[in-house]
Amino acid sequence: MSFSKYLYVFLLVFSVLSYVVTVAEEEPSQDVRNTHVVRAVSNSLPWVVSIDTESLVKVNDGYDELYHEFFGRILRPRQKIVRNTEPLGSGIIVNEAGLVLTNLHVVRRATKLEISLLDGTRLGVSVVGFDEPNDLALLRVTGELSKGKLNAATFGKPDDLLLGETVITIGNPFGLEHSVSQGVLSAINRNYSDDGSSFGDILQTDAAINPGNSGGPLINLKGELIGINQAMRRGASGIGFAIPVKRVEDFLAYWLLPSRFSNSQFGLSDSFEISRGEHNGIVFRGILPDGPAGRAGLRDGDEIVQVNGVKVMRLLDFGRTVWNMKAGEKMSVVLASGKEVTILLEEMTDEILMLKRLGIRVQGLTKELCEAMNLEKDSKGLVITEIHEETAYANQQSEWRKNLKRGDIIVQIDDKRVSSEKELADYLRTRSIGDLVIIRAFIYDYDYEQYRPVKVRLKI
Repeated sequence: MSFSKYLYVFLLVFSVLSYVVTVAEEEPSQDVRNTHVVRAVSNSLPWVVSIDTESLVKVNDGYDELYHEFFGRILRPRQKIVRNTEPLGSGIIVNEAGLVLTNLHVVRRATKLEISLLDGTRLGVSVVGFDEPNDLALLRVTGELSKGKLNAATFGKPDDLLLGETVITIGNPFGLEHSVSQGVLSAINRNYSDDGSSFGDILQTDAAINPGNSGGPLINLKGELIGINQAMRRGASGIGFAIPVKRVEDFLAYWLLPSRFSNSQFGLSDSFEISRGEHNGIVFRGILPDGPAGRAGLRDGDEIVQVNGVKVMRLLDFGRTVWNMKAGEKMSVVLASGKEVTILLEEMTDEILMLKRLGIRVQGLTKELCEAMNLEKDSKGLVITEIHEETAYANQQSEWRKNLKRGDIIVQIDDKRVSSEKELADYLRTRSIGDLVIIRAFIYDYDYEQYRPVKVRLKI
């Protein structure tokens, strides 16, 4: 090749490179802006919700003084009732069917709750489960919901935390929906005490956690949930705390079972435990031998690696797959040994239903019992024979336990008189998880040596 040809090629390459450099300088690549933080936020925003409560308030239109001067003595005040929405906090969508997780203190005193999605959609929700010491609450969308309409959170691994890694909070601070803040993971396993509860596993971050951020997510750069924002340090700036995903997952594992959301049972005792297995599956302890799972061949210590065709590598995988199953449906389970077990879910017996919903055993009054308890022979009602101790994440019944005790007599639930176990169980079957019921009972007053009536409100 002649020198002129070499020169031509050189000039051509130089021109092309010059053009590329010029274009790069004039039009910066979008990748410079589309950082890991931006992508993590974009992936997470659809499963973050704002939580509000709705109230009715009286307002006027500014003419009240004039109106009152001429007509105040004759006509009623010109006030009108309007709906007012008050922001409470934030939450995350657990699954596409409409389960939402938040802090209990966010929803504790609210009566009518709504969530707001990223696209502005508003949906009514109700509390279906909560744990007071851990400040966690599980909500469920009320009414019909199109399948796949909601986006579910991606959960990070409980032990996959890096001190100093970039973290992001998303929430509803001061009513400013879906606000984003960035910081670092400042500390792991921080000691924290609040309202009488103490924990040694709290996550600390300098990402902003303001009033309204509570219940929202703390995420990593993969867009994975690593914690639930809980509080900020009073009187300090840049110190916020979050509940770690490990404790969040344990809470959900307790609640995401068929017996919590329907009248069906898998066959677990009230004091069951779930742990992780050696083969990355899950292990149940507390399987009832005479329950559906026990009769199908599942035993305590068996490690489940797949359920209904879904690979199970963590407690949450199992719960998200089975929580909405009903009596009569089949649960297909594959064990780590390769054994397949098919479990037919059954309707709960009267006794188990009362234990699951109310935490009690009862017995109908008989003539013998009435005589032994010094009651009229024709007295009707249900004697409480046993009150189950509360287990982890089962603190819904704490209030009524302060009032009722063994030997007290239940006579009515809502407007239904009850005098047999079947009547009480049949009524419970007509109610949904999270419903508020009113129990009327007679409790024995040892000071006056006589029974006196009480009215107890509780969520089933």
